[in-house]
Amino acid sequence: FIEDFFTTIQFCMAGNDSEGLRYGTLLTPEKHYLEWKDDGFSEHQSERNIVDIEVEEYCESIPGKLEKQLFALFYKKRFLDLIHNFVIFDKGIKKICRYNQYYAIKRAQHRLTDKKRGGIVWHTQGSGKSYSMVFLAQKIRRKFSGSPTIVILTDRDELNTQISDTFENCGLLGKTKASQFIASSGADLEQKLRGNPSFIFTLIQKFNKTDVEPIYPDHDILIMSDEAHRSQYGIFADNMVRLLPTASRIGFTGTPLLSNDNITERTFGGYISVYDFKRAVEDGATVPLYYENRGEKILDIKDNPEITDRILDAIEQADLDVDQQDKLEAEFAKEIHLLTATPRLESIARDFVSHYSDLWTSGKAMFVCLNKVTCVRMYDLVQKYWAAEIEALKIQIKHATQQETQELERKLQWMQETEMAVVISQEQNEIQTFQKWGLDIKTHREKMEKRELDKEFKDPANPLRVVFVCAMWLTGFDVKCLSCLYLDKPLKAHT
Repeated sequence: FIEDFFTTIQFCMAGNDSEGLRYGTLLTPEKHYLEWKDDGFSEHQSERNIVDIEVEEYCESIPGKLEKQLFALFYKKRFLDLIHNFVIFDKGIKKICRYNQYYAIKRAQHRLTDKKRGGIVWHTQGSGKSYSMVFLAQKIRRKFSGSPTIVILTDRDELNTQISDTFENCGLLGKTKASQFIASSGADLEQKLRGNPSFIFTLIQKFNKTDVEPIYPDHDILIMSDEAHRSQYGIFADNMVRLLPTASRIGFTGTPLLSNDNITERTFGGYISVYDFKRAVEDGATVPLYYENRGEKILDIKDNPEITDRILDAIEQADLDVDQQDKLEAEFAKEIHLLTATPRLESIARDFVSHYSDLWTSGKAMFVCLNKVTCVRMYDLVQKYWAAEIEALKIQIKHATQQETQELERKLQWMQETEMAVVISQEQNEIQTFQKWGLDIKTHREKMEKRELDKEFKDPANPLRVVFVCAMWLTGFDVKCLSCLYLDKPLKAHT
């Protein structure tokens, strides 16, 4: 690792004061080198200078930006800390933390050492939140006395699998498979908590008993909640607190707390670290996001007076509990009829095909629908207009110049190769539900069960380029080749 850093120094010294110091490991591609920045932000005044105060004080006397950064990064205590605690090997690939991760973990450690409740780490989506959790767990296991149990909490199966795989791939679970640390039920979770495993991965829904005897272990328990803004409070969170009254809690989220969202703050404490979207884009940690309102071309649901906060609340609840779908549709029959009327969906399908086929060189697309039935309806409509676009393209090729033909034929091949899929969670009696609409869900379900659609969609070379989703894959699903997200669903807060 020291060899790596000597290589880094040589590269960095070739820069200039305006560029600043950029760093990485020996095999890090140059485009992924990161700038080291000072991060003095903390919500609490007493914590503003807890991170290597000697560095901050000394840097004040150094005139140049590059010199300041060189001293700050290679200050002996910090340098050894980076080597020991902030380097991981993810499936053998060496990775080092970003500056925002380093400061967040240091402040989290300070909170836990001072026996505080914990707090919130808000690091925007795509800036390495999962790795921050790995770094914090690694630091705690090495630096805290005793043998703490770290509980990693999520609220969806796919996120639970994703984060446990990350911990396994980074070597924190030793030679044990991640599945051995996953709580299979509420009873299994309680049994694990009454022991002293190094890690437990669980859904918050597993805290499903209200009348449990509290656990007062002789070792520390730290709960790290992923997507802390979303469902890490309420009845399941109350059950968790009753079961583990002495546990420390730190929430990780990629979404800022709203001004009226005091519940999450009360549950975890105030902000430990903030790394918002603007800073992440400026640092090159994540790509910019561009929004285009297509409401001029189609009926925009936001302009309909019937779509109120009440229906948004109800739709959000329906996502969490599919059994309430019938109740939702009965209560808001008129509003849902407006949103899912065939002429409206036809218009949107035409617009989607026209828009995405123009962006055919850019990447993959995800289409977010109001509910599961609408996902399949939209899939069928898009197939119809996609086929019509292919036929129109063939006619265009016949009348094109020789220079235009080559590009149009490449586009035609791309459209003919493009595959699409519906990705929705399974529910009881779904065959009958879809049959009422004259739809066949069995073909889509077989595709979801027999193929690894998530891996195919994440592969830029795979022809599976368009997926229609309702809630699955919508949050915490990392697809680097996804370039366009089409939203035809009322969204609120975290979604």
